[in-house]
Amino acid sequence: MTDRSGILPNSPLVYTLASIRFAAWPLLAKKIDEIHDELRDCTPLIQTIQVQSVSHGGISGMQSESVTTLWMLLSSDRSLGIHLAPDQLLIFSKKYTSYIDFEAVLDRCLSILLKHMRFIDVISTGVRYVDHIKIKDGEEHANYITDRLLTPTFPGFTDVGCIYVGSYKSGDYDLRVRCTSQPDALAVPEDIISTLSMSLEPGSPLKLDTLKNGILLDIDAYKVYTTPTRMDKDVVLKQLDVLHQTANKFFRHDSVCTDYAFKTWKGEF
Repeated sequence: MTDRSGILPNSPLVYTLASIRFAAWPLLAKKIDEIHDELRDCTPLIQTIQVQSVSHGGISGMQSESVTTLWMLLSSDRSLGIHLAPDQLLIFSKKYTSYIDFEAVLDRCLSILLKHMRFIDVISTGVRYVDHIKIKDGEEHANYITDRLLTPTFPGFTDVGCIYVGSYKSGDYDLRVRCTSQPDALAVPEDIISTLSMSLEPGSPLKLDTLKNGILLDIDAYKVYTTPTRMDKDVVLKQLDVLHQTANKFFRHDSVCTDYAFKTWKGEF
């Protein structure tokens, strides 16, 4: 059995996200300049996004429109993003190295946000890892992912691809896993396309490739509270750390990825 612990030099990880949803803080728009100024050394860029939504409600069924303003703080190379909304802090990275480094960004963002908010009533927390596993010539999907997450085979038919979706529990935490090996599927989860679009330079198109012969492994660990729960910063960070460990444990489980995969990612081949 290959040692699956430690940092993987050839890791297939492409996107890391951490989310904290909370009871809405209406003063964000008034404080965003001060918050950005305190984070400007690591995220000097800022983009303002307005999201318009239409709802049908009431006995009359009349339409009502609302506009929500969001902010995206970005590193100079746009690989690190801090997405701020009145009810959410979301951090994403395209250059994840270790959870210790990623947690340091979370810690700093939460510290600055709480300095202005004073307290936070958490609705949900989540940590998500998206891996794009690229298959070399002469290799097959089964070299990297176990049969549990791949297309079942049937005599007389050639398997082309598969979208596997599974939901799991680990103690008090939920885990949603999506493994895509469909050649014409996008090489990025559809629900984070908008986040990636916000990280681009204004007017720049988002280039989306298909998987072709690759595999997209999307592991999302999360915790939802039935009512908003007031938490100190350290409790929120501990919660996120446990979610990271839950997602990481699934990824490194010997029933998910193969020994061959880990030897490749460790650089032993």
